[in-house]
Amino acid sequence: MAERALFERFLSCHVCSETFRDPVSLSCNHSFCSSCLQQFWEQAKNKNCPICKRESSKDRPSINLSLKELADSFTKTEKNSSSDTEKEKKKKEEVQFLKEEEESRLAALREEEEQKGKTISREMKRIEEEISSLSDSICAVEEELHKHNVPFLSSYKATQTRARAQNVAKHLGNLNMKYVTVFGSEGFSSGKHSWEVEVGDHPHWNVGLVKESVDRKGKCPGSPEYGFWCLVHRSGKYTDGCGKTLTVKKSLKRIRVQLDYDRGEVSFYDSEDMTRFCTYRETFTQKLFPYFNLGKNFLPFISLTL
Repeated sequence: MAERALFERFLSCHVCSETFRDPVSLSCNHSFCSSCLQQFWEQAKNKNCPICKRESSKDRPSINLSLKELADSFTKTEKNSSSDTEKEKKKKEEVQFLKEEEESRLAALREEEEQKGKTISREMKRIEEEISSLSDSICAVEEELHKHNVPFLSSYKATQTRARAQNVAKHLGNLNMKYVTVFGSEGFSSGKHSWEVEVGDHPHWNVGLVKESVDRKGKCPGSPEYGFWCLVHRSGKYTDGCGKTLTVKKSLKRIRVQLDYDRGEVSFYDSEDMTRFCTYRETFTQKLFPYFNLGKNFLPFISLTL
């Protein structure tokens, strides 16, 4: 630091107090910036040295090249030093920022971890209380069962066996069904939906969609004009709702119905290989319901998968 101060003092102009710029030396050995000396002389209206007042023998002294080189080198060194100092300062600021950011995030993580720990503790306590309550309930029920020999529980296996042995199928013929047409319980007024209907070997069936306002009690053709969008099968022949015969290479066992309400499309596929053989395009304005018509004795033949 002392050496630097000495250089700075030696290379400083006594007029502007800055490092020499194009220094000139007078016969008295005092040096100044060339421009500073000329300006001083103009103001003083003489050619005296600004320090010792000795008159200069030259009106325009020559540049002291050695001193100029030394001053330029010192100025360059000072700039580099200042630049390094600025970089170091900036680096320290960045390190400090990252340190504070890290501390902030770690604090947030610790707080989050603490909150999660409290939540888990509360849940564990609640679960333990529920388990304890269930254990008490089970013990109470077991105690009650031991007190009373409940007849139903004693003969439960025999009751279960009798229920399995019932021939339910032979009673289906006794059911008096008035309608052979069935609507799905859930309607659709937007979005995409699909379901599959297993028709097996049944000779007559209609499968598809119907609009909500269709006449459910009267008779009307199952065509789009009347609010039906169906695939029809009659004795091995497949047609659409308009009566157009469809090309189907094999007997269909399972039908996939696919609805895109917003695009106004209803398509029918063979569920086994996803071959499409019929598509309706319509602008739907009402809620649509799945529609099934299996003719007589339909109960044993229909299986629906959503």
